[in-house]
Amino acid sequence: MIEAFIPSSLRQWWPKPANPRPIVIFGAGSIVGDAHLPAYRKAGFPVAGIFDPDGEKAAALARQWDIRAFATEEEAMTAENAVFDLATPPAAHVPILSKLPEGSFALVQKPMGGNLAAATDILEICRARQI
Repeated sequence: MIEAFIPSSLRQWWPKPANPRPIVIFGAGSIVGDAHLPAYRKAGFPVAGIFDPDGEKAAALARQWDIRAFATEEEAMTAENAVFDLATPPAAHVPILSKLPEGSFALVQKPMGGNLAAATDILEICRARQI
């Protein structure tokens, strides 16, 4: 029985923030439409918009979810007080993280890197930029 292995002191939920930050999603793959956006909607978290290098893909997903599709990566990064959801392949993390505003918040959805060296680079960028 799995319950026997879960300590009773382990929190199973956290209260929703009083003022949730808007979420900007990088990537418009199937996982975003099938998991991220439904979860954010169910939780009541605001989604400021989505960016993908394939603008048509981002626009189609944005229409489906009635959210904004950012025309450029730079435009997506200007969203104020946002949490940046990187639903991108690990190879795209460094280029995106290195351009995010210093002190911003990022949620990296996939493996941190393709290998230890790449993960270390990502960690160093996040530390240096206070992400």
